[in-house]
Amino acid sequence: MPGPRAEANTVVKLRLCRYSRGLLRGLLRDEGIDHGNSANGVLYLYRDPEELELGYMKSELLRGEGEDQEVIDADACVAREPALAPVKDKLAGAVLGKDDFSGDCERFTNQLADRCRSLGVEFRLGTAVHRLEAEGDAVSGVVCDGGTLRGDAYVLSLGCDSPAIARTVGQRLPIYPAKGYSVTFPIDGGHEPPRSGGVDEATLVAWANFGDRLRMSSTAEFAGHSRTWTERDFSNIFRVASELFPNGADYSRGQFRACLRPLTPGGPPIIGRGRHGNLIYNTGQGHMGWTMACGSARIAADTLAGRAPEIEADRIGVPR
Repeated sequence: MPGPRAEANTVVKLRLCRYSRGLLRGLLRDEGIDHGNSANGVLYLYRDPEELELGYMKSELLRGEGEDQEVIDADACVAREPALAPVKDKLAGAVLGKDDFSGDCERFTNQLADRCRSLGVEFRLGTAVHRLEAEGDAVSGVVCDGGTLRGDAYVLSLGCDSPAIARTVGQRLPIYPAKGYSVTFPIDGGHEPPRSGGVDEATLVAWANFGDRLRMSSTAEFAGHSRTWTERDFSNIFRVASELFPNGADYSRGQFRACLRPLTPGGPPIIGRGRHGNLIYNTGQGHMGWTMACGSARIAADTLAGRAPEIEADRIGVPR
């Protein structure tokens, strides 16, 4: 059983995720962003009845925080997800997260960037950041390719590269990269993909339907900052794909990706001011970057503006 500290960290992450989810839904509605959303809930599949019962018991903390979850049997799984019909006999059931949904974070980000450009925001893509410059208790500039950028305030949100840049002004960030793998497969009219997102709890392989593509991901390993991969690294994903969704997509034409997830020791991200008053940190979201994105950004913006965040943020502050 997790100790009090681990449970408190879990509650912090859960509340941030719920806060972010509400902001994200409002943003999608107000801006009309199409990101391949599947709002049909998420299935957390179990193949063993005892594991299913234990899984539901472990989710008690989530339900206590307001998450709408229920246990459903194999027949109900197939009713919600017809693509599972061929393997119904292998399933014990699932915990259905009714509030959860999935989508294409890259498509969302690109469309949101277009909205920002229409408001006058300038993006300098492909520009490497080398270090920060500071004068006293304030950051005075960001040294980049082609020169130094200067502004009134700065936000550092560089994922696994955040610690290296923060160190240039004497700030320590306890963040380490965890390497993850995903494959995105094309879907055509002859395939029968899952309609919504899910997780196979036996293997921790997750999937999401983006309309014309099926993305599946798995694995977290500590391998430094290496993003290299071989096809063997994706064997677990291919095995689960063939077991659960044998006709789910064109598995011969996958787009492979290895990514680095910025983990903190306790789990919650690092958001807020450090030793420099005009520098805001927003980093360390681990594998839940998009899940926490809108809430994290709102907390960072509130902090920058001198407003109190709408949710309690003591456990996500910058280490002193």
